[in-house]
Amino acid sequence: MKAIIKASAEAGSLEVTDIPTPVVGPGDVLVKIHASGICYTDATIIENKYIGRKPVPIPMVLGHEAAGEIVEAGPGISSERVGERVALEPIAGCGRCHQCLIGNQNMCAAWDHIGITCDGTFAEYIAIPSLQAHRIADSVSYGVASMTEPFGLVVRTLEQVKPMIGETAAIIGPGSIGAMHLLALKASGLAKVIMVGLDKDAKRFALAEKLGADHSIAVDKEDAVEAIGRLTGGAGVDIVVETASSPKATGLAFEIVAARGRVSLFGLYPSAEFSPVQMLRRGVTAFGDVAQVTRHFVGALRIMASGVIDFAPLITHRFGLDDALQAMDAKKKGDTIKVVFEA
Repeated sequence: MKAIIKASAEAGSLEVTDIPTPVVGPGDVLVKIHASGICYTDATIIENKYIGRKPVPIPMVLGHEAAGEIVEAGPGISSERVGERVALEPIAGCGRCHQCLIGNQNMCAAWDHIGITCDGTFAEYIAIPSLQAHRIADSVSYGVASMTEPFGLVVRTLEQVKPMIGETAAIIGPGSIGAMHLLALKASGLAKVIMVGLDKDAKRFALAEKLGADHSIAVDKEDAVEAIGRLTGGAGVDIVVETASSPKATGLAFEIVAARGRVSLFGLYPSAEFSPVQMLRRGVTAFGDVAQVTRHFVGALRIMASGVIDFAPLITHRFGLDDALQAMDAKKKGDTIKVVFEA
């Protein structure tokens, strides 16, 4: 089968190649991949910048955001599952440690994560434990369903920050995760959502405004703290979601959040600076987390099935597996939201 792999330990290593179709083991299903999205993590793995709990095996098939069709059921799995349209939950914990036993498989030190610790979804097929293949509604396209994993992170944020009707929010980083948070926060009844990025994000800002953003701020053209103060009557925003790939975003998050506000941190950088005194004196609550657990993934599927949010505009670029280099180049540019491989 065709697959996109990180072929060597060299930074930038990326190759489209033919590898054997995976063998389905006990408890597994074989899924034909119809859509798989590119994540920021994929880019960091390619460039040797990813720091995880386990070493990334090389060679390895990349990708972990995907949807497809079950075409084979392994031993112990009912053949009735063949033909199911499914989205793939990427994480499996060991099932034995304390964190797994209390439902936090994302905190398992021995977790497995498709496309990070084992072969992923930038391929024609993947064999995966049947419990990680979740049925998707007939009304949800494969392209939209491939966003279940990243939107599960948004569900996690909503669970943590608990948005209230009439509140305000700022999203730092107008990429795909930022855009998904925008849709969710507007659907939650927030009065004002402000998108924060850079001048090069002009096309992303334009799409964000079509999706419901009330204002856009380019921090390299105007003072974001001053602008948000003006837009909120000096109060700051109730919620800040930091999704940028810059450590400067962390400090900014704590500068623009209101007293008693909540900050959700996504940035996967090793260090950043902020003022603990500023945080404490204003009674700010900060949330840090990684990946998600099954309830978040299932919650994302329910929202997609409900039709409350239109996810289709988020897919701005589509490619085939043969176009791996072009797809990765598109992902690096500031005019994309979600880049998806489709079969």
